[in-house]
Amino acid sequence: MHLNNLAEVFDSDVIAEQEAGRRAMETLLNCYCREVAGPERHLSVGPLLSQNDSPTSVRLALQRSGGRILHIHLPFTGTRLLTVVSSASATGNFRYQSPFYYKSFGKPWIMLDWQMLAGLLLNELSLKYEMPSNSELMQQIHDSVTVTTAILNTIDPGCFSQVPLAAFIESEQSLVFGHPFHPAPKSRQGVSDADMRQYSPEMGACFPLHYFAVRREYIVQRSVIAETCDQIIAAQAPSNIIRNDEFVLIPTHPWQARYLLTHPGVVAAIGAGRICNVGQQGEDYYPTSSIRTLFNPENPYFYKCSLNIRITNCVRKNAVYELEGAVQITQLMRTLLPGLQREFPNIRVLEEPAFMSVDLKSNQLQQDKEVTEGFGMILRQNVTQVLSPGITPLLAGALFGNHIYGAARLRELLAVMQQRGGMSFEAAVEQWFSSYVAEIMYPVLHCYFAHGIIFEPHLQNVLIGVIDGEPRQILLRDFEGVKLVQARYDNEQLAGISLRAREALWYDNDQGWKRVCYCLFVNNFCEAISQLSARKPAMQNRLWSIVRHHLYTYQRHYGDSASICRINALLNGEAFPAKANLINRFFKRPDRAFDYLPVNNPLGALMEDCTWS
Repeated sequence: MHLNNLAEVFDSDVIAEQEAGRRAMETLLNCYCREVAGPERHLSVGPLLSQNDSPTSVRLALQRSGGRILHIHLPFTGTRLLTVVSSASATGNFRYQSPFYYKSFGKPWIMLDWQMLAGLLLNELSLKYEMPSNSELMQQIHDSVTVTTAILNTIDPGCFSQVPLAAFIESEQSLVFGHPFHPAPKSRQGVSDADMRQYSPEMGACFPLHYFAVRREYIVQRSVIAETCDQIIAAQAPSNIIRNDEFVLIPTHPWQARYLLTHPGVVAAIGAGRICNVGQQGEDYYPTSSIRTLFNPENPYFYKCSLNIRITNCVRKNAVYELEGAVQITQLMRTLLPGLQREFPNIRVLEEPAFMSVDLKSNQLQQDKEVTEGFGMILRQNVTQVLSPGITPLLAGALFGNHIYGAARLRELLAVMQQRGGMSFEAAVEQWFSSYVAEIMYPVLHCYFAHGIIFEPHLQNVLIGVIDGEPRQILLRDFEGVKLVQARYDNEQLAGISLRAREALWYDNDQGWKRVCYCLFVNNFCEAISQLSARKPAMQNRLWSIVRHHLYTYQRHYGDSASICRINALLNGEAFPAKANLINRFFKRPDRAFDYLPVNNPLGALMEDCTWS
């Protein structure tokens, strides 16, 4: 019995590692095809050209799946890559059907594992750009595979709960694989295995917050509501913490508390009595998909905390200009929301009305800045404050960006719709997607065109409120990514925040459009269509036709002279902008320095003639 149990554990470990490695290869190849091989015409998708020039398993997969051969040429290393995909994909959303192989000139085909594929692609990029090998990116890929393996060994991918808030937490904590077009989607640098298991949302984590008490004169805060940030936090803090009017309680993520307790500025402040370490106290909070934003159903606010940990691209600390910007966007949205909700009654925006941090004023500028960023936290409105009756809020990324697990959850929703409406599965897919596109596209475009507000409706910033499986409400969140068209918001209108915060908020019109277009059409709709139309090219075209129809409808009902050119360009097939995550990571660029690359836009190839003139 003992040996059998050991064998089962060993088998599950091996299976999890293999699945994590395979998904790492898929996301790496997704990135490389979209960012390099596709634009440079080094890939082809089609029939097998020669029976003698392919591995047996590829030929078998081809026969079994009825798919196509994806062939990639790596010109700088003189290598070829080969695998089977279900079909060609206009947007690079391939479905892989076989193992991955590579072949050097005069050598046989060799099956790849993730380390070999990553090494080949990074070596190719090094030669292409005449840059040294990027060992940091290789380590990030390794970290991502390690984290994914641990998640796969822990998860129980069953149906979401029938209780709305329980289902919400499950969706937030269900992202097994992460971004499908990122080379290291689950990378968390500098995190131990024990910490990852204790604090990662995918592990089903929950934990008490770690509190500090800081002398009031060192608190920095702002609120656009009647209560101050410290009053709100004090009302939600554990009752057993002794209160003192001279001190303010500030909660932190326990991970971050460990960093802060070793920071020289904090250590000195604790020694001088300016800060007291209260410790972990109170009820459990659930980490959401961003890892650092924490949720308790009874608290009217999420706490978006700082984390001095690099998660995928960025160290997730809250800079002062980001704290200021979030509250400024809330102030602007409060004036616009009544009118926006009259036009689009099912849109909700989760406000971020207050922030708080610590300024030790020690005259050691860099040290004080690190402490301020380390304690920085933002209050975000709880979903319970804005949900319509009967709505279950689900993270869009849990449905569209979660590969096979998201597809299974999406099928559950569609089955409910299909059964309730007595319709075919295909009809349920089209109705579901049309409802979703209408609910999210119209208000996001209207905010940009009519008000110069640039939302980031990517898969981790969108909650889909469903009833009987169907989208009925959309919740947008995370004001860190919201920007303003500079021509609409000058210095005088943003006088309440620092110049650095204003500069971080400002985008020009083209930057703003690229941001909206990438998040909405590429990060969101491309992934949704890929999940909903898996292995069904005709359905894929039909869903893009629905996007086209809603663009036309938006222009007819809400459009103006500013939107005509943008929407016509999309309808005529102008390329979508997409982030180049592989290239950006290869060059170690910060997120704010990234550029966009063109991705094929299927809308122009559709036959419906409905552009505006």
